[in-house]
Amino acid sequence: MINVENRVLTNVKTYISDVCQTVQNDSAKSPASFPAVSVEQIDNPDTAVDLENTENAVTSTIEIQTFSNRNITEAKTIINKACDGMRIMGYVRQYGPKRVQNAADTNIFRMVARFRRIVSSVDEIEKFETKEA
Repeated sequence: MINVENRVLTNVKTYISDVCQTVQNDSAKSPASFPAVSVEQIDNPDTAVDLENTENAVTSTIEIQTFSNRNITEAKTIINKACDGMRIMGYVRQYGPKRVQNAADTNIFRMVARFRRIVSSVDEIEKFETKEA
């Protein structure tokens, strides 16, 4: 199965490391530390299969949520940077970034955006290099 969730998570974590250290693949409504980012692949259906029913491409849909206990500006700054990183990886934003009321705790500021991209079996999302590398 073609699955790029871990690469996307790692790349986002690398790309936004200067504005946020807590990046996870858990969409909990209240993260353990702030600010925080959740990167989750929410859909990954087949886009192309061959005559042997082998998966040749998928449509990867990634949802990114940012959380801040400080203010909405911090959440927006982080998600805007994450959006830039997703675009570098070839993803197109399909939704947001949009402010969402956090039901678990209204003192937490939350932004959500969704991205989509076709990934083929011969396509590789390049790994982002760290600034130290």
